[in-house]
Amino acid sequence: MAESRRDRWLSIGMSVLLHGTIIGLLAYGWWRFRQPAGPPTPSIDATVVDARTLKGMGLATRPAPQPKPAPLPKPEPKPVPQTPPPIQGPPVPTAKELAQRAQLAKAEAQRHAEAEQELLKQRQARQKALAAQAAAQAKARKRAEARKLAEARKLAQEKKLAEEQKLAAERLAAARRAAREKAARAAALAELQRNIRQEEQNDAAARAGLASWTQEIEGRIADAWIKPASANPGIDCVLDVTQVQGGAVTNVSIGRCNGDGAVRESIEAAVYRASPLPPPPDPSLFQRRLIIEFKPN
Repeated sequence: MAESRRDRWLSIGMSVLLHGTIIGLLAYGWWRFRQPAGPPTPSIDATVVDARTLKGMGLATRPAPQPKPAPLPKPEPKPVPQTPPPIQGPPVPTAKELAQRAQLAKAEAQRHAEAEQELLKQRQARQKALAAQAAAQAKARKRAEARKLAEARKLAQEKKLAEEQKLAAERLAAARRAAREKAARAAALAELQRNIRQEEQNDAAARAGLASWTQEIEGRIADAWIKPASANPGIDCVLDVTQVQGGAVTNVSIGRCNGDGAVRESIEAAVYRASPLPPPPDPSLFQRRLIIEFKPN
């Protein structure tokens, strides 16, 4: 974010005040360095002489005094603290110096302001670069998210299409299976119907053949029957005849019959006389046991 105008001028003023303070301290230190030192302390010139020298100079005519006992040491006086000389303040600068200082401060402030402006420009440029980088990263993220979303949608569409194709294939296969099953059922039904018709035809033919064969056997037996005197008109008897291949009769029994014993015996004898019985028109119609209703005219 760019700095406001008030903050920028406040920063420039603080910078000028700081540099002015630094310049004042440097000027004070330079002035103290240029101050002359105090008067030098005078040195004492002395020469050490002995007694022989004084004697040669005629100053040592008196006998040497006897040494006196050493006096007791006096207490040393306490040092008196010396008051340092008062510090004199710096001299009042001249107008030229003030102008130079002001010019230096102005130049320094200008340099500082230019540096601040340069730093501000660099900061703004860095902020713009960061903003541009953030925007580029955001765009890249959005593009990546959009690409991922598109890929997810594509995968979902492909999955949905594959599921629909699979479902359609399953439906088609089921329809084909149903059609095949239906066709098979129809074919089976048609075959069954054909078989039934064939069987019915076969049964009809068998019944017709069997009826014709039975009538032929009945005629053969009727031709071989010798009617007894006790036989009344309207004889109706049921015969149970057993035969073998070739038509030879092996057993005869008479069931229901409206004739007397003589009629029964005559009919049984007629069956044996009719043996061998005529063969059926179709060998498959042959039956070992025949139930024949005997009704002679």
